[in-house]
Amino acid sequence: MAFNTVGDIKEVISLAEANMADLSAQMEDDFELLTLVEYEPEDTTGKTRKGYQSYTSSKPRNFFDKVLDGLNRAALTIEIVLPEDSKEKERRAASVGELYLWGALAEIDRRLERRGEPSLRESIGFLMCARGWYAMRALVYRSKDDKETVFDVQPWDPLHTTWEQGADGLLWAARKRKATKAQIEFEYGVVITGQDTEVIDFWDAERNAVIIDGDFAKEPTEHNIGHVPVGIGAVGSMPTIQSKDFESTLQYRGDSVWSSSRGLYRPQNKYISWIMDTAARSVAGSLVYESKDGTKTVEGDPYGTFKVLPLAQGERIYPLELPKVPPEVAAVLGIMNDDTQQSTLPYPLAYGGTKEAMSGRALSVLADATRSAYSPRTTKMATAYKWLCEELLAQYAIKGTQTTDMKGYKRDGRFFKQQVKPSEIDNGWIVNVTVEPRMPRDEEAEVMMALAATQRRGPEDIPLMSKQTAR
Repeated sequence: MAFNTVGDIKEVISLAEANMADLSAQMEDDFELLTLVEYEPEDTTGKTRKGYQSYTSSKPRNFFDKVLDGLNRAALTIEIVLPEDSKEKERRAASVGELYLWGALAEIDRRLERRGEPSLRESIGFLMCARGWYAMRALVYRSKDDKETVFDVQPWDPLHTTWEQGADGLLWAARKRKATKAQIEFEYGVVITGQDTEVIDFWDAERNAVIIDGDFAKEPTEHNIGHVPVGIGAVGSMPTIQSKDFESTLQYRGDSVWSSSRGLYRPQNKYISWIMDTAARSVAGSLVYESKDGTKTVEGDPYGTFKVLPLAQGERIYPLELPKVPPEVAAVLGIMNDDTQQSTLPYPLAYGGTKEAMSGRALSVLADATRSAYSPRTTKMATAYKWLCEELLAQYAIKGTQTTDMKGYKRDGRFFKQQVKPSEIDNGWIVNVTVEPRMPRDEEAEVMMALAATQRRGPEDIPLMSKQTAR
């Protein structure tokens, strides 16, 4: 399908947005958990109850911060994989390719930081945790003055990203955003009448177009990349499936950190707010003044200072019986708390809330429980970086024209500066990326196990595992 007009592009975007309506609504609901939108007590008809207590649990944000922090601190490893019988020349070339990748990733982060944005890894991790999806557009090109190679990677918010998949990858992808008058003039040289407007960045396998305020700011133009330079992925293992009536189930793909707990926080807030209402009423300390005609009152606060209250025979003053929370509420809250821990991370162990020494077995169980929250995101982070690295290699090898000075930090943390030519990059290289979360460990036991496993044994003197594997 050719996308030649603004109408062609807007039509496919509108169809995709309709298909994603449920997913978009879920993303917005999840964002309210992230920002801790205050719970509002409601009556049975759904109207807000004024003057009642309101409790908003901090659990959703605490859990989000915990998982995102673990994702950001996970060990990221990138290597170009070669056959075991590769020659030394090929290995040296692959080493240069790895330096190119680390240098390109460092430059991408510097560009994002100059725009006041988090690093690429932090941005993608945030989207995976909050949205359950990630999206990014990657370009490699020469600057306007032809002085440097630009590594331009932009994380896209999946809430405002639309796309369509084909048998061999994306058919097209688009990003909508609101941009200010100054931003639009600087980026595209277009002057708009208002203070801001909608910008659509549209990519298909052959061309790129930009639509501003309903008109082309950039006509469909060949990009010569050969495919859509956009990576999109969903957290989790759910493939594309359809319901019995062949309706889309897109809203069930992509696991935000609250995928199994999002329905627990609102009823928990409601029950705790009820308990707070009861507590507030008990503080009032209302009194019952029982008299013959029922008209007598006590002036002022009888508890404020010492007072003698004259009462006629048959009259009495006694505290109004306090409302009580039904015992069933504790049981309900207990069930909700158990479900929340099963759906998130075990408290207090996962939050460092124990000072007791833990055995290796206990640490192993805790690490396994914690890993289940991290693994879907670390796995998808590895997939995202694998796509990005191979995209950076391919675009530089195909479109690069000049030597580029690359600088950054190697895997071991040492700084490097290296000149890389496009001819030194092999477009067919395979990149292996691992993102390994840092789990609580019994390092002493692991060292002893590694030493035992590398001892030579048996008549053939063969150890159980190699030293490299043990390390």
